[in-house]
Amino acid sequence: MPKEIIFMPLGGGQRVGASCYYLKLGENNILLDVGTGRENGITFVPNFRTLLMSPYVESLGQINQIYISHAHTDHVGYLTQLMKEAPNADVYMTDITRLLCEYQLYDKRYLLKRGNENHRLDTLSVFDKITEVSYMKKLKFSSYGSTFFSAGHIPGAMMTFFRYDRRNILYTGDYSIDPTPFTEGCVLPNNLNIDTLIMCGLHARHPNYRKRSDKLFHEVRKVFDFARRKNISVLCYIPQLSKGIEFIKMLNRYNDCQVPIYIDRSIMNVVYKMERLAIPVLNEHNRMMGTDFPTRSHIYVTSDITSRPPGVYTTLNIDFSLHEDFPQMKKFIKQLNPRQAVVVHCARPYRDSDITLEQEIIADGECRTQFIFAQENEIYKL
Repeated sequence: MPKEIIFMPLGGGQRVGASCYYLKLGENNILLDVGTGRENGITFVPNFRTLLMSPYVESLGQINQIYISHAHTDHVGYLTQLMKEAPNADVYMTDITRLLCEYQLYDKRYLLKRGNENHRLDTLSVFDKITEVSYMKKLKFSSYGSTFFSAGHIPGAMMTFFRYDRRNILYTGDYSIDPTPFTEGCVLPNNLNIDTLIMCGLHARHPNYRKRSDKLFHEVRKVFDFARRKNISVLCYIPQLSKGIEFIKMLNRYNDCQVPIYIDRSIMNVVYKMERLAIPVLNEHNRMMGTDFPTRSHIYVTSDITSRPPGVYTTLNIDFSLHEDFPQMKKFIKQLNPRQAVVVHCARPYRDSDITLEQEIIADGECRTQFIFAQENEIYKL
């Protein structure tokens, strides 16, 4: 008889935010991502109380390994707090993810002099306990092995592949099939033969959603239309730091008229960290916005909605998606053809009549996949 695999979403089940998934493989208690979420101005975190009431874990000190897929706060925002509550857990992520996490969870909070000194030192010490891994690296534990693959999506994002009791399990985190400004898309071997796919499926209930592959390019063109042709300064507000960096990369790529591009301090600090890892972002037309404000028309990229230097600006709210749309998820499932797909990180349907990815796949005779749309705090035996 095969050994049981236990899975429980503690957050980020059929909603977006606070992604955190408990996976039990033999004697190993594993967490996949540890995020926070925000709804109606209120921050929420994974529900560890449900895990502690289960038959599997009596204390968070029994958590053995934590795998972080990437550095977005809905996947990593609760990490520093959890590492204090689960002191025996080993944490694994790529070097780029660690760098971005350190900025998200430490630099923004403590280098701006917020928080007391004891909390600052406790948080800083957490990063010394993180183990950096590289793509294709293999780890061996008492009852399972793990391997890491590029997930695309953002720099450093990884998928984690588990081999346990002759079964193959893949956790995707957020991923991208197509290239993004900083990645070539996800990279998976053709012979993985997946039994269970734990899949972040943001748009798995949105059959009519199509990610416009040219959306980012159109945003860039719109900015340059103001700055070059109309000679108007443009303030580009981008709420996510990682998207801000990707947008700057695209602006630099198409800045053939050499328009000055100014960057706020928060985004620039992350840029400096990425360039330390040999990920080029800046060119000679980039400046950090400071006390000497530009006089000619320019572009200002900021992640702070309250940041508005002196002068007249046209403000543009910049947004674009790095998540896969419905057809791309269907293509991904068909390519891997897993025995079962556990769908998490799934947004609500737009309409009651919307079909799901499961209903679409069932109609495909070449696909063997059975689906579980995993609910938070429910226990699943895979």
